[in-house]
Amino acid sequence: MPYIQMNCKNCGAPLERQGDIFVCSHCGTRVLRILDAKIEAGQDIVSREEFEAAAQEQKLTEDLGDGLRRFDVGSALLNAQLKQASIFLHDGKPYAAEETLEGVPDTIFAAERLRLLAQAGAKDEQSLSCWAGDLRSLEHFERTMALADFEQKRVYEHLAAVCAENKKIADEIAQGNKMLKSEAYEDAERYAAVMIGFYPAKSLAWELLIAARCGKDENYDPAHDLGFFLRCPDFEMTYGRPLSGVLPQNVSPIIRDRVRETERKKQKSAAFWKKAVFSVITLAGLAVLALVWAVLEKLLS
Repeated sequence: MPYIQMNCKNCGAPLERQGDIFVCSHCGTRVLRILDAKIEAGQDIVSREEFEAAAQEQKLTEDLGDGLRRFDVGSALLNAQLKQASIFLHDGKPYAAEETLEGVPDTIFAAERLRLLAQAGAKDEQSLSCWAGDLRSLEHFERTMALADFEQKRVYEHLAAVCAENKKIADEIAQGNKMLKSEAYEDAERYAAVMIGFYPAKSLAWELLIAARCGKDENYDPAHDLGFFLRCPDFEMTYGRPLSGVLPQNVSPIIRDRVRETERKKQKSAAFWKKAVFSVITLAGLAVLALVWAVLEKLLS
């Protein structure tokens, strides 16, 4: 029966076969599984070199298997982090997204992309296209570009150009704020109208117009213009996600004050008319009762 003659690599003592394993009788620390070595006819002994090569091959295979299992677990965790970070971004929580990505290697494009979006406060590339600023100056832009493929590089180069153009437009619209500060409301309104003509989808232009009209006319109700303001595609990127019935805090104070005052007047008017209608109905009911009573009294008499 063929056998394998080997010495322990730790202490040099001969290995002894015990069932399906070889054990060092001297130190007891060397335990190897028997390899399915191919033995040619008439060959009774496998050489030390062949055995070590086969053992190393088996060891590498086992390590690779363990590594793959560890990688699978790591991949599941990584995918969970990326998915959760994406959810946070869509919920308008960029800081939570950044915290979720802690520990994720910066060699992964998907992670660096999400970090870039979080840094700009964008939920995806579409909303990032509404950001106004120097995208190339952001910490994670260069790293994202380094990991991107050719098509992805083209997309982010285009986004960088769009964001830079948004910044120029924002600065141009902001010139009207000087007129607001000096209370030149009519001039500010005219300037805002021109800006809306050039940039009808820019929320900053609508904010300037509404603020100027609030200053110009104390009876102005901004509800109609607010409809356009809130529907601008860059509104959420510029001001944040509005709560139900409440404008974000960074909207011009004169607009928020007018909205609250207008709402208060509407509620007061609604309460007045509700009370008036109730009074009319009550009086009408009393009149009907009086009429019925008079008819009944006449019939009984």
